[in-house]
Amino acid sequence: MTFTKRAMLGALAAGAIAATSSAAIAQQRTNIEVWIGLTGPAQEEMIKYGQEFNATQTKYNVNVSFRGQYPEQRAAAFAAFRAGNPPHVMQMFDAGTGDMFGLPRATVPVSEVFQSAGLQFDSSQFLGPARGYYSRPDGTLISMPYNVSTAVLFYNKDVFKKAGLDPNKAPATWPEMIDAAKKIRATNAAECGFSTTWLAWIMLEQFSALHDLPLSTENNGRGGLNAVLNFNDAPRARMVQTLIDLSKDKSFQYGGRSNDANALFVAGTCGMLLQSSGGHAGIARDLKAEFGVGFLPYFPDIQPSPKNSIVGGASLWVFNAPNRTSEEFRGVAEFLAFMSQRDRLVRFAKATGFLPATNEAFAAMQAEGFFAANAGRDVPILQVTRGTPTANSAGYRFGRWTEIRDMYHEEVEKALQGQQTAQAALDNAVRRGNEALRVFERSVSAAQ
Repeated sequence: MTFTKRAMLGALAAGAIAATSSAAIAQQRTNIEVWIGLTGPAQEEMIKYGQEFNATQTKYNVNVSFRGQYPEQRAAAFAAFRAGNPPHVMQMFDAGTGDMFGLPRATVPVSEVFQSAGLQFDSSQFLGPARGYYSRPDGTLISMPYNVSTAVLFYNKDVFKKAGLDPNKAPATWPEMIDAAKKIRATNAAECGFSTTWLAWIMLEQFSALHDLPLSTENNGRGGLNAVLNFNDAPRARMVQTLIDLSKDKSFQYGGRSNDANALFVAGTCGMLLQSSGGHAGIARDLKAEFGVGFLPYFPDIQPSPKNSIVGGASLWVFNAPNRTSEEFRGVAEFLAFMSQRDRLVRFAKATGFLPATNEAFAAMQAEGFFAANAGRDVPILQVTRGTPTANSAGYRFGRWTEIRDMYHEEVEKALQGQQTAQAALDNAVRRGNEALRVFERSVSAAQ
């Protein structure tokens, strides 16, 4: 046998031993499954965090995987829980929070996960609006805020210039927004004035918070299961009617129930977009024009001084399951601690446009001059922390809210198509939504 052949066989044998050794190490690790519903830069970052955590230690193997956008992932996780094999951690969007609170046996509060693992954890480190949204009245943090967002206004500065609008000034009120949209159409600066993503979240939920209007009784559902929806009043009907009127000349163009309208903005079809702050990085990457960021518009005759907007995005929930070991929960705690380190939260916020989830991360970004150097990136955090939250702007908590959102979507879509009035749309959405809440109450009672 020649030296070259012996060397080749030796190298192959060494490689096989190394591969076997790596496989053995991987098998010895405790697997931690993390399901996320993010796309784009945010998804890429979270997958990297799993890989980076795995490289720092040899006890756990975290697998971060995309399981469809939030509604699809939610359905898959609930099905897995019923089958007795849910993920260890699931990223649940804001609309599913009420469902999770209604199933306390399905999850373990994040505060308890850290405590059981013997790791330090201070829930007060998280931004107040997010902490309040995901906590029990006694302050126990049920899920960990991570991709925290709120809605803002993005506008195309090139389109504004063509329309004769000031490219350095975003519309602040709805009258200004309507005027800008009409000028964009009148000058044909763009095919549509504005669109909105996440119709119910922005045009109903955020609109209600800014104008200090309730979505229901019982402190927007935070006070108990017997909340009654009541968002079918004149101000909310006025908002729907405004969309109907503006759609006639494409001053407003409906872009769908979720994030599809984002494509209308980045393609230059619409001059303005109401969108999650978490969409900032994608817009910066895809829009071939300069853009600005503004606060959500409001009607000054309804609310002269707008209240804070509400948090969106998602939080990280720890699932319970039969035969789930203390070692698995320890791995979950260590990974969540890794994820919530200041520098990692700063990196996530910079890369995506989501808000830094903790006060420390926000302060670090301020201290290094990030917001001063990146115009508009501080708008969402200034808006969500504006003033003192009221009972109507402190968020909501409803079971089956995902379905109720779609009821709102269906009824408003009919109104946009001329099949019913704005008032009828809201009356129907409220009636159907209250029926869904009563069904949810019965299901919770049956599960207890």
